[in-house]
Amino acid sequence: MNFYVNLSVQEILQNKFFNEAKVVAGNKGLLRPVRWVHVLEVTAIENLLSGNELILSTGVGWKSDQEVFRSLVQQSIQSNAAGLCIELGTYISSIPQEIKDLADAHDFPIIVFSKEVRFIDITQEVHSLLLKKHYKILSNLEEYSNRLNQLLLSPNPQQRILQLLHDYLKVNVCYISNQGKVQIISKKEKDEQNKIYHLIKENRIPEEMDVAHQSVQALSQTYADLFIISEFEPITDFGTLILERSATALAQCVLRELYVEEHRMAKESEWVGCWIDGEYKNSQISRYLSELEPNLNPNVCSVMICKADHLEKLISEFTYLKVYIRSIFEQRGIYVLFHIQKNQIVFILLNNLKAEDFKRRIQESIDCLAKSDFIKKKKFSQLNFSVGKFVHDLGQIKSSYLSAKETLSIREKMPSELNTYFYEDLYIFRLVLAAHEQGVLSEFITDYIGPIIQHDQKNNGELLRTLKIFLECKGAKKETAEHLHIVRQTLYHRLDKIYELIGRDFMESYKRQAIEVAITAYTYTSAAISSFGLASVKSS
Repeated sequence: MNFYVNLSVQEILQNKFFNEAKVVAGNKGLLRPVRWVHVLEVTAIENLLSGNELILSTGVGWKSDQEVFRSLVQQSIQSNAAGLCIELGTYISSIPQEIKDLADAHDFPIIVFSKEVRFIDITQEVHSLLLKKHYKILSNLEEYSNRLNQLLLSPNPQQRILQLLHDYLKVNVCYISNQGKVQIISKKEKDEQNKIYHLIKENRIPEEMDVAHQSVQALSQTYADLFIISEFEPITDFGTLILERSATALAQCVLRELYVEEHRMAKESEWVGCWIDGEYKNSQISRYLSELEPNLNPNVCSVMICKADHLEKLISEFTYLKVYIRSIFEQRGIYVLFHIQKNQIVFILLNNLKAEDFKRRIQESIDCLAKSDFIKKKKFSQLNFSVGKFVHDLGQIKSSYLSAKETLSIREKMPSELNTYFYEDLYIFRLVLAAHEQGVLSEFITDYIGPIIQHDQKNNGELLRTLKIFLECKGAKKETAEHLHIVRQTLYHRLDKIYELIGRDFMESYKRQAIEVAITAYTYTSAAISSFGLASVKSS
């Protein structure tokens, strides 16, 4: 490491005012940084120190009291002071061996002046050295920042910035992107570089190594992690400042890449929109995909719709969202193309691995998104996903898109216990939607459960909920009562009323199926799902 922000005790000892000074204890701590010089003659100093102060004292506060002297040194060590300078003669003649042993045990330098010194001269000189040091640091940072700016205008700036960071600080550099791409800049062999990466990844840094970390952030999001690893010297504050500026420059690289990617994907989105509308032949689709990604050979594909309110207003977050979703899916062998429609993103998911677990990997990807901190933020808390039918023919994407739209429409109305992202898991709701669109659903509901609905609406009752749970429990009365949190006698009263309204034969096969479909249809069409008690339980 080339530079230090702070003066060390050793550097200060080279000053002319310390020509007659002698280090009597704590020699191994001479590299401690000094941020300030403080004259103290009191013995209770814990609340007077902030750390890294070089303390000057005549010993008037403790004189010949060795216990008080020991307490003072102990407080200095605990407060992380840089060292203790004592003028011998007037109030103290020597340093007791017990105090020396304590200082040696903690590598805490104790320095003595055998002749009278002017503390004011020492403080002025050291403070002047600190100012010069900081000015030098600022100059070096300005020079480094200028070099970073020049690299940002060059081809492949990311690699060049990492190399500059390595050369400037003489440390190992590790860059890990969110997509898992790892770059290590080091003079070590490849095997040794891999060891360093695994130590960082597994958080098993040996004591002899010093590591500093800085996130590479753009658009208020983290895109990568930047580490510097020093094996022989501690990383100084200056090294940390250089690391921060390097991370900022790398973030600008990310922003440039996002802009280029956004421009490319805008053209891609237009093409995908035409594909979704069924305007291309299979040969045109295959040719485009081969130009886009030569190794892409999808064996099955589907369309996923992601809906969010006011998505078009969230430009910066929207850009990151697209990149983030793409990375999540591609980590699971699913190549992603997208098209933007008002408050929806339409994704074409192209499977590049075995077809058998395509659905599972889509599910894992959506679950990963749902659990991510970014998605949980307020602006994106209402994302809604739906996945259309799986197709093996690239020309059938339009069919998958229409089924994804149908899935989205149904998902917004279906009960939580049947929640699914996939068109193939909608079951009876597909027929319900078709019947609703044909205008026959209302009559069907009225024919089979109309009297029960009317009774509940008139009496604020729970008959429809009771019937639903009773059918789900396959007619088991004890289990039904437990699910409804009511006593058996209350259940019997409700069942008697149900028998009266729709007949005692509702458990017969075909009638039962019709009633279950009618309940599902009523759930779908009801403006408030909880109107017949799905969201709350009441006893009657």
